[in-house]
Amino acid sequence: MRRLAAAALLALAACGRPAAPLRVGSKPFTESEIVGELVAQLAEADGAKVERRFFLGGTVCFEALKTGDLDVYVEYTGTGLVNLLQEPPNPDPAAVYARVQTEFARRWGLTWGPPLGFDNTYALVVRGADASQSGLSRISDLRRLGPAFSCAFDLEFADRPDGWKGLKSAYALDSCRRVRQMNPGLLYDALARGQADLISGYSTDGRIKTLGLRALADDRRFFPPYQAAPLLGSKAFAKAPGLRARLEALAGKISDDDMRAMNAAVDSDKRSARDVARDFLQRKGLLQRKGLLN
Repeated sequence: MRRLAAAALLALAACGRPAAPLRVGSKPFTESEIVGELVAQLAEADGAKVERRFFLGGTVCFEALKTGDLDVYVEYTGTGLVNLLQEPPNPDPAAVYARVQTEFARRWGLTWGPPLGFDNTYALVVRGADASQSGLSRISDLRRLGPAFSCAFDLEFADRPDGWKGLKSAYALDSCRRVRQMNPGLLYDALARGQADLISGYSTDGRIKTLGLRALADDRRFFPPYQAAPLLGSKAFAKAPGLRARLEALAGKISDDDMRAMNAAVDSDKRSARDVARDFLQRKGLLQRKGLLN
């Protein structure tokens, strides 16, 4: 009887303990905060307690996930392959995803969730008016115009084998009558103001939308894929049992244009990442329980 009573007391004590929170992380930039909010709010929609640990620097998210200090954050498959696994880039998105999925599980017991739909890789960007006037929608379209562009690239892109150096060879391009190297933060304004005609950028940057620019499609798939996908630790689904199904419902729902619009809403319109994420999930019909996100 004493043993039964002790067991009952232990069970009651366990029931009284607050559930451990799902610790959701983000890297130190707008897009990562927004997708971190998407994950956090999906977990909260099923009643999970969430602790946000946003704007963590560099590889801190990954190291925290390995030690259990984080449970989930959104990573990029290209970063997983090249930076974390230290393997060469691969242009095949499915192969990259399969590789990181297998190796992260084998080495660290980490799980890659389904890709969210957008790919934040390098892009060549032109003014929207120039794209319409010259019929530019793909990188291949640049070939017929010859060296007609004043080009500006960030310091790394100009010389990287997976940047302009390799791109010229892959597409047989001779597009730049001159090339300037600039700080990445100055490139978009330089293009919008006519100080450059063709720049390197990132495919989901919100300034592409707000400044009326056009990212050219990489029709030969030269740039390595950087698909965004949740990366989860071993306790994530135990802390938020409904999260797996929620992430599967979100899979493939965020286009490059969607992500640009959300980035622009935060960076240019000065809306909060939490509100922008909530609005997106509601528009997609992915939040079914009300009253948890007010």
